[in-house]
Amino acid sequence: MRKINDTNYTNAGVSMSHHNKRLLTNGLFIFAGLLLLGGCTSTKEPYAVVEQEDTTPVEKTIQAKTTPQKPRETIIYEPEHPETYIVQKGDTLWDISSNFLRDPWFWPEIWYKNPQVSNPHLIYPGDELAIIYVGGQKRIQVIQRGETGQAVSKGLKIVKLSPRIRSQSIDASIPSIPMESIRQLLEKPLIISEEDLANSAYVLDSKNNNLANAINDVLYVRNLDTSKGNGRFQVFRPNKPLVDTTTGEVLGYEALYVAEAKLERRGDPASVRVTSSSREIFRDDRVLPIDNSNLERDFFPRPPKDQVSGRIISLLDGISQLGQYDTVAINLGKRDGLVTGNILAINRIGNIVIDRNEKERNFKVKLPDERIGLIMVVRTYDKMSFALIMEANEPIRLNEQLTSP
Repeated sequence: MRKINDTNYTNAGVSMSHHNKRLLTNGLFIFAGLLLLGGCTSTKEPYAVVEQEDTTPVEKTIQAKTTPQKPRETIIYEPEHPETYIVQKGDTLWDISSNFLRDPWFWPEIWYKNPQVSNPHLIYPGDELAIIYVGGQKRIQVIQRGETGQAVSKGLKIVKLSPRIRSQSIDASIPSIPMESIRQLLEKPLIISEEDLANSAYVLDSKNNNLANAINDVLYVRNLDTSKGNGRFQVFRPNKPLVDTTTGEVLGYEALYVAEAKLERRGDPASVRVTSSSREIFRDDRVLPIDNSNLERDFFPRPPKDQVSGRIISLLDGISQLGQYDTVAINLGKRDGLVTGNILAINRIGNIVIDRNEKERNFKVKLPDERIGLIMVVRTYDKMSFALIMEANEPIRLNEQLTSP
């Protein structure tokens, strides 16, 4: 019995020894796991001990210190202005005034009205101009008419004239600005609104069923209003939209001039005969009545009533840049208070450059904006306008800034 019991005890001891080993092994694994778990949950992360230098660039931009320019309200005469000037064929009031004034757009304010002349702005080739003093103030006046050869006034000496009639076409007078530069703008509407485009008359077909039409062809036009106007119509083709480069708003659609036509038969469709064309006429080309009753020939420059700021959004007949007497489209119109004759300054926006002499890296300085020209508004629409470049010290580019002068 004892032997058996010893054996049992021995077996039991062996069995306990293996059991203890398993417990010991499992305990070691558990302890190691706890160590690893404790390492993972430590609040002091290994990579947080190393302090790396912040390499984020420091950027700072400041405006260049400039003295704001006051509005040009003072009329400044050119120091070397001529004593007298004889008007030449091809002159404009702007050109003539630039001989006397630093800012020629002030001419309506200094032009002295002669009692003998009903419209002092109507001057003709051969007329002689000079600066006179009226109440201690300098004024420009016609001192001698080219046609009559008689003096109106000279200095303080007044020459009495006997009553007489001077009959001459207004078109023979000196215009305010070069009319040939803007004639197309005045005679042909180049912008049409989205609403007008949707409601405009259109070419449905032609008498000979041509795909392309030209002079003397008869067109059939739908939705043509023949109750107004003089029976003359313009055919145009909707071109690219004009978009405000700042806001992305569509300001209108450029109307590509195609032809002119004369009414032959009323109705729907109406019949019109093409009288002149610069391009072939296709179906779905649009038709508008021609109305030249409100065309202006004399433009009297003046600043906008309120301070305005805008951009040049299109260069007419230009690819990348324009100069004097070229035409631009701007993102300011009637809704901004603009009227025909308003003068705006063209400003070249200053670049942003890095000043490497500053301690901060990438320290940037905004250079001042520079005035590089002047424009005069010659035709206004609700959301945009066309303007003529009157002065250009540098080539004028798209998106130039515009401000009140």
